[in-house]
Amino acid sequence: MPRVVPVTVSARPDGVHPELPRDGTPLPVPTMGPVSRLAAAALVALTLLGLAVALVADLVVLRQATATVFLLLELGVAPALLARPLRASRFTLVALVGGLVAAVLTGITMATLHVWVPVPAAVVVATATVVMLVVAVRRDLRALRDGRLPQAPAVEVPRPGDQAPDPRALDRRALDPEAPAEARAASTARLPLVPLATVAGVALVVVASLLVRGDPPPGGLLSIEGPLWWAGLVLLVAAAVVAVVSRRSPALPLMSLSGVAVLSQAIAYGTPTMVSAARHVGVVESIRANGGTSTGVDIFQSWSGLFAAVAWAADVAGLRDVMVVATWWPVMISPLITLAATVLAARFLTDDGRAWIAGGLFGLTLTLNTLYFSPQSLGVVLSLSVFALALSGRPPISGARRRSRPASVAPWRLAAVLVLGCALAVTHQISPYLTTAALVVFVAFRLIRPWWLPTLVLVPAVLWALSNASVLGAFLLPTAFGDVVSNAAPPAHSAATLPVPVVKTLAFTLPAAVLVLLGLVALVTVVLRRGDRRAWALAVAAVSPVSLVVATNYGAEGIFRVTLFAAPWLSVLAASLPWHRLLPRLARSSARARRRAAVVVTSVALVVVVGVNVFGATALDWNRVASADTTRVTARYEETAAAGAALLVPGTGNATPGARTARYDQVQYLTREALGGWPDTSSYDAAADEARLTSGLEAWDATERWVLVSDVVGAYDDRYGFQSYDDYTELAAAFAADDRWEAVMTTPTATLYRLSTTGAGDE
Repeated sequence: MPRVVPVTVSARPDGVHPELPRDGTPLPVPTMGPVSRLAAAALVALTLLGLAVALVADLVVLRQATATVFLLLELGVAPALLARPLRASRFTLVALVGGLVAAVLTGITMATLHVWVPVPAAVVVATATVVMLVVAVRRDLRALRDGRLPQAPAVEVPRPGDQAPDPRALDRRALDPEAPAEARAASTARLPLVPLATVAGVALVVVASLLVRGDPPPGGLLSIEGPLWWAGLVLLVAAAVVAVVSRRSPALPLMSLSGVAVLSQAIAYGTPTMVSAARHVGVVESIRANGGTSTGVDIFQSWSGLFAAVAWAADVAGLRDVMVVATWWPVMISPLITLAATVLAARFLTDDGRAWIAGGLFGLTLTLNTLYFSPQSLGVVLSLSVFALALSGRPPISGARRRSRPASVAPWRLAAVLVLGCALAVTHQISPYLTTAALVVFVAFRLIRPWWLPTLVLVPAVLWALSNASVLGAFLLPTAFGDVVSNAAPPAHSAATLPVPVVKTLAFTLPAAVLVLLGLVALVTVVLRRGDRRAWALAVAAVSPVSLVVATNYGAEGIFRVTLFAAPWLSVLAASLPWHRLLPRLARSSARARRRAAVVVTSVALVVVVGVNVFGATALDWNRVASADTTRVTARYEETAAAGAALLVPGTGNATPGARTARYDQVQYLTREALGGWPDTSSYDAAADEARLTSGLEAWDATERWVLVSDVVGAYDDRYGFQSYDDYTELAAAFAADDRWEAVMTTPTATLYRLSTTGAGDE
């Protein structure tokens, strides 16, 4: 029986099979069959059934789980089932992104108009979902009964002349329901190995993380995970290597690897991986408490698309604490980003294998832009989806015929881009403009029609920004315009009094080095493909985010956003590297030699990229993760303190998960910077330091005075060179010994005090 080479998963880096002709004969691409589509419908139906049972039987936990999953993960499944059959990857992306967009637009509409009716809105969408499911299920049952498979769209595959018979023709037989059973079996018999290894690897990671639950240690996640976790990680890497080298689909292992770090953190710590997530939770709680947004209060309220969506889901689910959503958000969004980047890469690359390599590279090189519960994380997904729609139907970067004019984007795709643009406009401040910049590049290179397509993203963003112009003053400084060097500089910590620990330096330097390597590989690709305007378009698109640091410093984080929006295009270029032109002798060698080289190169590349990803994401857990104790303490302060009260954080505010309740705008947070900064560490006197801080707080205009002493604050100050952890421990003891401070709440790692004396600043 002849060997069957799968048509959709060739992973050659140059994208050209040496035995394929080049004359662009359309080949079928497998789409989801009726059984898979019925399974997707059943999943949504079971969720809705579980929600109904929970409401009737008053099962709180079941209600919280099913309502949250339906409104944030499954809302787009039924509409996607009504569309023409799609490939599994594209169906998943359409369903998840479509559902998130629907949740964002529904939530922001209710929040902006202050017509907050979460339950009636949920009833409407649930009813519509049931109707759509009935229509889709009836259609698929009829197709299943009639024995029909979905029609597969044709794709252009590069074909080199009239050489040996096309081995992919065998796959056409494998996809044909009339083909002999052995032909179909040959193409699928070996596929389950990679998925099974992936499932086993994820299971080991989950079990291992459950065994080490607790607070983040100084050494980060890697210092506490045991052999089971490492075995799971090795199994995932091995599954990805086997998939790439043997031309199986690397989808599952690469998506799992992109989320393995955040999954482990969510299980082990049970709290968000970034302190800033608490600030975003406070906006969600404010929307829930006030029945809408408070426009003009701050930039978070003004661009609250994600927060309004989560507030809607939380009210329907009856969630008491949205921190659980913030904890698990990265676990959902990380693989989704990889998937979206892969679908986008497929617009340029000739096969799924290389597209998944590009998507995996992007998903694993995001460590400089930590993924957590933030508008930026959703903004990236929406931007990638816009690009995928706008660039639909483009011939691949390698080997396909070039057309002088691109095919115009279909009207329904233009409508989808507009809807995505509206969701993007209300979710994040800068993502729409960086998206527009890249779209303009592709218009200029004649890869997108019509020419006005970028306005579908730009106009909603400008209109929304104009309606919220009052909160943009701090971000649009005339003095910053054109100062590229200063705007691109990473955050500086001028108040540091100690050398920065090596671990902190490595946590930023190593991911940056991987991005530089990615850029160098992309540059080599451009040089080797210098006659292909698509390669040049990708290169210029990778440079387009620099426009951000031309206009603003974006709170000293502009350079991170530049790398974030440049990385997708660099990943596509790197994945399309024509290695046969770099290594002609290897290209002419035997199949066994090429396979061995592929195993070595793929293994080394994955180990390096995955290793840097996991280290960069977890090395600073001690000071980055929102400590569960500190989170509870700040919630207690905001819920019980009088309006106008002030809480002193005797360290940096970057480690304090504050502003996390609906009352965040009624209380104050002060840091050491506001009271004179950090003392000299050469002869540190904790008692004198505590007395100075207390005196400064007494003089502060506030109705009540509180102080938070937390291990995570000391950890952050230590890692950034502000104050040693030992000195901070002495300061904590000094606060405990001062009789003026009354302990209101004590936990193993954080204590909340209230000043019992009357200060000079009292009203």
